[in-house]
Amino acid sequence: MKLYRIISEILQYDPDFEDQVDKLKDQGAKYIGSGDYGAAYLLNGRIYKVTTDELELEHAKKLKRKKTNNFAYIYDVSVIKPKLGIIQMEVLGEFKEAEVPDEFADAVEREAERFGIDPDELDIRPSNVMVRQDGALRLVDI
Repeated sequence: MKLYRIISEILQYDPDFEDQVDKLKDQGAKYIGSGDYGAAYLLNGRIYKVTTDELELEHAKKLKRKKTNNFAYIYDVSVIKPKLGIIQMEVLGEFKEAEVPDEFADAVEREAERFGIDPDELDIRPSNVMVRQDGALRLVDI
């Protein structure tokens, strides 16, 4: 039953989500990519991630405007409704490795705990990791 509910939530059409995407596009945002729960757009030197992941919005609020060593910098979080919001984050480069280094994953988990985020709620995999210009890795799907 739980898996069915998760799949239904992912596949469910949400006109409010589309409205938020349309607003970004109307401002000239460029589509960057998407995942299970949202889509990312580049606008004015920032990434605007429209997400339906309630947990990610909660985590983003905890990290908002905090300097971290392992997470993408979060400029702002706008919660439109419980399962819809926009996270503004720093622009990062593509992580091209097949595996996330264990040292990075361990550091992410330790830092998450310091910010009151349960490490078991994080999805640390290569597609959720990006790179700063200085080569530092950052988790973007929080």
